[in-house]
Amino acid sequence: MKNLDDWFLQYRTHAVHGKQKKIRSGTSHKPLKNHTALTNLQAAARKHPEVMVKIPKRHSQNSKGMKGIRNHLDYISRNGEVVLENQNGEQIQSKKAVRQHLENWQNRFGIADDTAHREALNIVLSMPAGTPPQAVLNAAREFAAEQFSNHEYVFALHHESDREGEPPHPHVHLAVLMRDNLGQRINPRKNDLFEWRVRFAEKLRDEGVQCAATRRQHRGKSIKGENGIVRAIDERLAPARQTSRITAEQQGSLKTALETQQRPHNPYQTRSQETRSALLKRYQSLAKQLYLNGMKTEARDIAKLAQQVAQAGYDTRAQKMYDQIRAQLEQQRKQTMAQQQPKQQNTTTQPKRKKTQTRDDGMER
Repeated sequence: MKNLDDWFLQYRTHAVHGKQKKIRSGTSHKPLKNHTALTNLQAAARKHPEVMVKIPKRHSQNSKGMKGIRNHLDYISRNGEVVLENQNGEQIQSKKAVRQHLENWQNRFGIADDTAHREALNIVLSMPAGTPPQAVLNAAREFAAEQFSNHEYVFALHHESDREGEPPHPHVHLAVLMRDNLGQRINPRKNDLFEWRVRFAEKLRDEGVQCAATRRQHRGKSIKGENGIVRAIDERLAPARQTSRITAEQQGSLKTALETQQRPHNPYQTRSQETRSALLKRYQSLAKQLYLNGMKTEARDIAKLAQQVAQAGYDTRAQKMYDQIRAQLEQQRKQTMAQQQPKQQNTTTQPKRKKTQTRDDGMER
């Protein structure tokens, strides 16, 4: 199964700090559990919810230096209303305590208010609504302790059960200082994020939460999952009838496509078809191998996953939205025509009946 794990993980993480540096940070030295790939592929076949680990993009100059850390901790602590927890398990419970913690970081690590780089890595670990929030918090705590053992960090849980106005899906904001205790700077790559998802899923399973950590390609999905951070921003802005920048851009592109009646194009469909064909062959071979080894339950799950992949479509989210709105508009047009038709029939002029004339003797002419 090692070859399967290597294929699944594309096992080359790059959370390094410089071309000539050998020390790695933000990378756990603890090996993943046995049969990592098979566990997650089976979970995907059974439709267990996918874990989410994201590093939100922040374009503002206010996201850099100590100023950026201060802004972010104010945000995740909701200006001191939400409890923060640090790497030592200590709780930070007020705005004053948050300020004192920030001053401690600034004094110890010499972080200037304004720098050319971000000085903290902001990570979001999330699960869908209905997941026990305490389990998500516990899993995030264990994940951070294992993954960032040489770093200082704080984290906070956001969930509607703890504070009014928070979203129903439990998620943890984790703020990790970019430089570890040896001064080495973390620089995570795409594969690092996937490994983090796999490790976070392990911690959630330890808490009794059924979940999966797979790539979209493993499930034959062409559409990216909904961005939980964008969703949270949209929910927060909804009372003011506003949306996030990303949602506004997507809505603008869709409006243009509808006005021009040009269905959005999927430039990656050919490549997706080739990738899916190779994936199906791998799953079919794996299912056969598992069956021959007496692992019949595992074989059935992988065969089921192969069937799901084979039946998946290639349409993008934009294409599906376009088709859905066009169908709604067409249905509205037909309903309008159906409502207008009886009115037109009622207003049609009826032929006048010829008036009969009567003679003086009472006989009709």
